[in-house]
Amino acid sequence: MASSALVPEHQLTAVQAVREGGSLQAITTEKVIQELRRNNYALRDESLRSRINLFSRNKINLHLIVTESCFFLALPRLDRTYDLENIIISKDPEAVEWGRMLFYYFLNGSEKVELATF
Repeated sequence: MASSALVPEHQLTAVQAVREGGSLQAITTEKVIQELRRNNYALRDESLRSRINLFSRNKINLHLIVTESCFFLALPRLDRTYDLENIIISKDPEAVEWGRMLFYYFLNGSEKVELATF
């Protein structure tokens, strides 16, 4: 996941997937990380930390989720809020791979956040 938006429903879904044995790599802004420090108790759960990698990067202007088989993309409106009602969704393998490359673009140059600080 790469996002500068805080979407509670997406957080809950990601945490549930990690609790069920999945893993998560997330890139977000410092502003969102500060909010997560205040309100996300799952990141304080030491039993999940080995399967969660959180990264910080301040120049993210989209909301992107890429799974093994699905790609979700929400783009900003002119007022800089995210259009979460008109999300681009695809299960096409080429779209999923494109989303994965976009995720790695944002991962490059981001800084790892130590979950032990939560």
